[in-house]
Amino acid sequence: MLAKAQSYVQHCQKAKEMPFIEELALTLDVNDDTIVEWGKEHDEFSATVRKLKMLQKLHLKKGALEKKLHASIAVFLLKTNHGMNEDEKEPELDHTTHIHFVGRTPTTMEDAMYDKNEAIADLEKAEKAIEKFCLFR
Repeated sequence: MLAKAQSYVQHCQKAKEMPFIEELALTLDVNDDTIVEWGKEHDEFSATVRKLKMLQKLHLKKGALEKKLHASIAVFLLKTNHGMNEDEKEPELDHTTHIHFVGRTPTTMEDAMYDKNEAIADLEKAEKAIEKFCLFR
């Protein structure tokens, strides 16, 4: 059952389709309450259900933003199925820079500064790509 559930979630992710607990239940030929119970009892199944819900939440948000879904329906489903609330704030980002050296550790301060500058340049490129993406959506 776990493999079949994981396959369903993977299919939805690859096909960019919104997954549903009810559809998963029909796929597994069980009741939707059974899916919830299995999620409580089995860690791996719980992880699959959490992934399904995360994909569903993402699909609802994107669908509303891209005007593929009616915004009021998306808001309703996000509130009822995902516990989202208009009064909640998005988590604040920690703007502290953490540099993780992969493959080698700098041996001199000059090496460390070069790596830091390279990381900052990569970050600036990423920020520009995100800005472009947001502008052309």
